[in-house]
Amino acid sequence: MKRINAGDQLSIEDFQKISNIAKEEIKFLVRNGIPLTPLNYYLWFDIFCYLHETGKDLSDPEIMGIFKEKYPDESVIESTILKLNQSDRKFIKQIAEEVSREIEEAIQGIEEHTKVLETNAKKVEKTTQNLTDENLKEMLETVVEALNEIKSQNESLKKKLQESRKEIEKVSQKLNQSEKNALVEFLTEIASKKSFEKVLKDMFDDFETRNYPFAVLMVKLDKFEDIVKKDGEKAGKIVLQEIARKFKKLLRANDVVAYYDDSIFGILIPGVTFGHAIRIGERIRKSVEDTLININGKTIKVTVSVGVAVARKDMDEVDLISKALEALELAEKEGGNTIKTDLDVELEK
Repeated sequence: MKRINAGDQLSIEDFQKISNIAKEEIKFLVRNGIPLTPLNYYLWFDIFCYLHETGKDLSDPEIMGIFKEKYPDESVIESTILKLNQSDRKFIKQIAEEVSREIEEAIQGIEEHTKVLETNAKKVEKTTQNLTDENLKEMLETVVEALNEIKSQNESLKKKLQESRKEIEKVSQKLNQSEKNALVEFLTEIASKKSFEKVLKDMFDDFETRNYPFAVLMVKLDKFEDIVKKDGEKAGKIVLQEIARKFKKLLRANDVVAYYDDSIFGILIPGVTFGHAIRIGERIRKSVEDTLININGKTIKVTVSVGVAVARKDMDEVDLISKALEALELAEKEGGNTIKTDLDVELEK
């Protein structure tokens, strides 16, 4: 594990050893009903490396005990998750911060230079007004034009640098969001956005070749930020876990539910018509509305907004998601706890 984390080059024997460890781990996870998510695999792989190196032949309950010793509570697991690829994240953030500082200094330099240009241009213009020699006056007017042109170029460069700085800030925000999403995916034990998008592409390929219908539902927890603000982050995690469990119980085995974005779940439902998709969305909405969630002895109720879109020949994956999100936005605008479709969006327009 140290060599893997350090990025050392591995031999064929090393890869064979890793393969053997992975096989034992996967058999254990399946045997004990532990979901084969990437994060579960990561956490348990370290345990099985330890078993391999020590040569211990332990029972499943004893292995469970070792896991519990290493990860005694949820907070330890969370800190471990957030350390995944931490060196890469740290390196990228460091570069982003350095480049952002350089850009800020460059912008300040441009602004100072522009002020100097403006001051000099005014001086030259004032001098030009008092001249009687037309040739000299014409020359100075050319100088003023050149100064103004440089000033214009400075403004253009400043604008481009500011746009670059915004892009760099987006990189840092995405890194922070990816850490947050990794934690949520672990807590909810459902698919990631990346997996969702891959299955969506496969469904679209199937739709185009066999005309096999499917629908996308985007489901957002109403006023989730208020829950976190009022009852704390732990309450937010419990709500996400409970709603994810609810979705998995309501949906069929071949349906796909994923954590798509901040408090938004994405659901792919193959083999359904428009009307059927709406009924499923309504069933989800009503089931969540009727759910009571216990948090530290306090019972709370949550609701969801649902956006529905069904694949059509004039769409691609991006269009379909966009239409489902537009429908979700319309449902939110109407106060939440409701379901809207891409057809409702068209009628609204």
